[in-house]
Amino acid sequence: MSYENNPIWSAMQEYLPPQNRLTQETMPDEYFVRLAGFNVHFDHYKVNHPRATLILFHGVGGNGRLLSFIAVRMATNGYEVICPDLPLYGYTEYSGKVVYGDWIKCGNAIVEHFQEQGLNNIFLFGLSAGGMLAYQVACNCVGVKGLIATCILDQRIPEVTRKTAINQLMGITGKPFMALFHRPFGMVKLPMKMVTKMKALANNEGLVRLLVKDKRASGISVPIAFLHSMLNPKIAVEPANFRKCPFLLVHPSEDKWTDISLSRLFYNRLACDKELVMLEGAGHFPIEEEGLAKLESSCVSFVDKIVNA
Repeated sequence: MSYENNPIWSAMQEYLPPQNRLTQETMPDEYFVRLAGFNVHFDHYKVNHPRATLILFHGVGGNGRLLSFIAVRMATNGYEVICPDLPLYGYTEYSGKVVYGDWIKCGNAIVEHFQEQGLNNIFLFGLSAGGMLAYQVACNCVGVKGLIATCILDQRIPEVTRKTAINQLMGITGKPFMALFHRPFGMVKLPMKMVTKMKALANNEGLVRLLVKDKRASGISVPIAFLHSMLNPKIAVEPANFRKCPFLLVHPSEDKWTDISLSRLFYNRLACDKELVMLEGAGHFPIEEEGLAKLESSCVSFVDKIVNA
């Protein structure tokens, strides 16, 4: 089970700026590690004498390989980059019912595993829903140096749920429906494109059409139990009490799925050192050259400032 047999990530390369594309020279190592009850698949971009380690978490429309457009450039800048497939997505192997709490447990175990392997200066990066996951993992793990996210969505807030759902009806009725049915029908799977704005995943229509074909990413169906638990998260540390590490929000300016106003509902309450950078011209899946260049420079500046302090 390998991305060698998955054509989607390869076809995605033509939508990326040349410097963000995977080549034979920049391909990651692929392997599995048994963690938190899952056989977790990793893409690992190794470098000699890394300046820091970045663990990248995808959201509900991606997988670890689809984060290559970020990973390639960060590895080029001298950082070790690790991209796991979270349970239900990519090639990570799982059995039984998977809920959002399993993502958090898996994220915790991933950080602890690589700390035990001797990797230092660990930073967490979350794309889309991976942003809140990165925050929750940082709340639980010792030694995380910093957080980076493209958005930070608190689904406990009705406005966030309403505006990220596929339409107003789903935004209003989705939570009550799942609260009613997640116990008796929790294993029943729903296509993500039926419940959320998957068509707004990127601002390039051709790329969206490609990604929603991927049954290991945007085209996936997930259990009702997972959706219910993601929409009703348990936040271990409220943002007003979070001081564990600095936070960088690198938000696409042309995000048609999750407007910056939704991230601000959480970001503005954070008590830690924080910084907001807008990625000009970039969509939710920020493939645009100007936005990617700003993403890269902002991440490098953020990480180096902390590591060199």
